[in-house]
Amino acid sequence: MILIAGTTSETCTKEGTICSENNASVCKNGTCISACSLRGMRECQCDAEEDNYCYLCCGNADHQCLPAHHHNILRIFSPILFRPNGERWEREACSRCRMHGAELEGLPCDDTDSARLCITGRCSNSVCHTRQPGSFCDRKMEKICVDNTCENPCARFAPHLMVCDCPAIDQDTGFASEDRCQLCCYDFNLKPANRRCQNAYRKYKVMDLFQKPIWRVGLECAGGKTCNKYGVCAACKLKYTGLILLIPLLLRVFW
Repeated sequence: MILIAGTTSETCTKEGTICSENNASVCKNGTCISACSLRGMRECQCDAEEDNYCYLCCGNADHQCLPAHHHNILRIFSPILFRPNGERWEREACSRCRMHGAELEGLPCDDTDSARLCITGRCSNSVCHTRQPGSFCDRKMEKICVDNTCENPCARFAPHLMVCDCPAIDQDTGFASEDRCQLCCYDFNLKPANRRCQNAYRKYKVMDLFQKPIWRVGLECAGGKTCNKYGVCAACKLKYTGLILLIPLLLRVFW
């Protein structure tokens, strides 16, 4: 967790009012303090880039760094840079995208940043716009694309869990592994010889926004097949399409 130096020593007079929009500080006992400190936390860097852009993130040694509203750190007053929606510390552009995602899908979230698009209700500025779900998106090959975000989803359960590719063949049965097309994780703290790549959904309950397993679309699986968007190891679509187109020609020849 990356903690950010937060609280200012600036004085204030009106209890509960916002001292600074940029610093996300509020007035308490005559002093401007970070909104995070209202619950004994500090401002930090959330794992998801979209969360850092849209929300105030808070955390400490005992609580994971998450958008403030996940810790019940809310706001009531009308801000300038951020506007309350459900009393969240949330940027106005993100609020519009979240509330009107169906209308704004694929459109720029912010007029000042054409690369940041409204994708599935989130203001995303991610390399995953052009990549398949579950594909690696960083040079170290530690993060994958999940819900248009480049992240290590295994770390949601514990920071020492890393993304891995489950074997194409199940070592116990000798048949094609059902886990190959799903997200798998291993414990980095264990010795390499003891590390085991395990299904993240079954083992750690790591899932996507729709509470489903995270698919590794495009990953090669048993028999030279490829993992599809349904998490199934299947033959290439092009081959299937080619066969469909070939059938009428064969009928003409032999009819």
